[in-house]
Amino acid sequence: MSFLGTLFRPIFEVMAGLIAFYYGIVHSYAFAIALLTVTVMVVVSPLTYMSTKSMLEMQKIQPMIKALQQKYKGDRQGLMEAQQALFKEHKVSPAAGCLPMVLQLPILYVMYDVIRGLTNTVGVHHLASPKYIGHTTLLYKSLIASDGAMHSLGLNLALKATASHGSVAAAIPYFLLILVAVGLQYLQMSQITNKNPAAAQANRQAYLINKFSPLIFGVIYINIPSGVNIYFIVASLFRIAQQEVMYRFDPAMKAHAARARLLHQEKKARDAEEKISGVKDDFVPKIKDAQPKGNQSPAKGRPSTPNARSNRDAAQRKSRPQQGQQSSRKATPGSPQPIIGRNNRGRKEKG
Repeated sequence: MSFLGTLFRPIFEVMAGLIAFYYGIVHSYAFAIALLTVTVMVVVSPLTYMSTKSMLEMQKIQPMIKALQQKYKGDRQGLMEAQQALFKEHKVSPAAGCLPMVLQLPILYVMYDVIRGLTNTVGVHHLASPKYIGHTTLLYKSLIASDGAMHSLGLNLALKATASHGSVAAAIPYFLLILVAVGLQYLQMSQITNKNPAAAQANRQAYLINKFSPLIFGVIYINIPSGVNIYFIVASLFRIAQQEVMYRFDPAMKAHAARARLLHQEKKARDAEEKISGVKDDFVPKIKDAQPKGNQSPAKGRPSTPNARSNRDAAQRKSRPQQGQQSSRKATPGSPQPIIGRNNRGRKEKG
């Protein structure tokens, strides 16, 4: 056994003993692992509560952090010292927000070794030889009878998703189990963000760790026994329910979350208004530049505007009656000729 195996062996025995105890009650590997998960989550629930409270406190001091960033701009060492003093004064830690997610790493190792130990086989014929539990327990006898297999929910919880399952159809449920585990972790993360978006943005470091950790765990889930995936599915469901209860029944967290959502909505509305006003400011100068100036005439060959055409048509209509009157005076028979004309004819007759 490795150094870590020797160091964690007491924890392995406690976890395996709890699975054996619950299996003696429910006679199901999956439900025994689920009950173990609930037990562990109840034990670490104070850490989850502290983590959530720390995120809320980080949001409260966010304006102070921004003020320090402006004050110590260019002085990285001074900024770090001032921030540490601020965190100490308000009793908060930036790393506390990602504590529940980081805590899953040692639990992952423990659960992996426990499931592998319970389904241990020896010899050429792969005879079952479970570790960490007493030989008189019902779990031990069941594992011996099934040659180390953990058949539950139509799956062998001792196998990985990448193990040989005989056919593609038989392997699909194992990969679906992984998708459910990753999806529930993202659902848990989105629940935190929706309940208190400003707090998630305030502690950016914890937010990024919680955002990308499901992808990292998804790669790990492919190479571990499905029984461990059952543990993390139930753990995510427990945290989702725990967070809902905290935000619904804790007066301080409920009021703080409601105020945070209101401030976030107001910020979104202000950003939308600024975006719309910015578009208008960019659009109005373009219209002014496109309009011709009053002293300039349209260039030749350029199509005239509707106002210019209407003015030209009105001028043409106004000139038409005057032309008609002049033509009617010339064409009327018997109309008196000009005096100059008659004098010219008299002079011709005399001549």
